[in-house]
Amino acid sequence: MPGKRLEYAARARRDLEAIERYHLEGAGDVVADRIIDAILSQAEKIAALNLLFRPGIRQGTRECVMTRYPYTLVYRSSSGRVEIARLIHQRAEYFQRKR
Repeated sequence: MPGKRLEYAARARRDLEAIERYHLEGAGDVVADRIIDAILSQAEKIAALNLLFRPGIRQGTRECVMTRYPYTLVYRSSSGRVEIARLIHQRAEYFQRKR
């Protein structure tokens, strides 16, 4: 099965910029680049391989929990595309709600 088109919601793009800025300030460009590359690579894999992860907290979403870095990709998948909706730190209040 061919891959899906990958898109980023405006909120996800802002999340990505904030993640990069945070790690640039705290750990430097090498670490920031590694984390951003890992996030982008995982998003590409989700779309290319049509991967389905656990159902998300929000209706109609799915969540890909990264293991090397503490981020979760929240996304929506439809017949022809994958939209990355959010990139959220795993300790965020977002995940403290009951499932």
